[in-house]
Amino acid sequence: MAESKSTTTKKKNHGKIFASWKTKEYAQEDKPFSWLVTLVFCSVALLVYAIWTLNFLFAVIIILTAFIIYMHERRTPMDVAIKITEDGIELGDRFYPYKVFKKFYIIYEPPEIKNLYLETNQTLKPEISIHLEDTSPLKVRDVLLRYLKEDLEKEEESTSDYLSRTLKF
Repeated sequence: MAESKSTTTKKKNHGKIFASWKTKEYAQEDKPFSWLVTLVFCSVALLVYAIWTLNFLFAVIIILTAFIIYMHERRTPMDVAIKITEDGIELGDRFYPYKVFKKFYIIYEPPEIKNLYLETNQTLKPEISIHLEDTSPLKVRDVLLRYLKEDLEKEEESTSDYLSRTLKF
């Protein structure tokens, strides 16, 4: 998929940096042995069901999903530099001007939940979730209020973040 020039600029000065921090690409949880046993049990049970019902496409999907989860678990998440500048937000090598975003909200319930959510105008990526690490949420909020509207109605983390954290994906 081709991306617009505005989101793929590299090493360009995007104005004064108001806040910056580093975070992991995604949270990698230490999983208990019971998590692995449950995953294997569910996968084998679904695979047996797929073969018993002669649904070979479903069996292939189960095998591919198990392989993807295995490869994902072996991979170490990369560090991503986050910068909130006067022109937009840099996420690693990607730059998003403020016009790409509709609004933002922050869910801050330490130690587990410290996230900044940015709602975009893009259909395929309607929301971007960024872990705040040890960055002050008040500082980030003050900076973003200069450029974006805050969604004060959102009081819980996104469903995908909740499921990822709960299921330890």
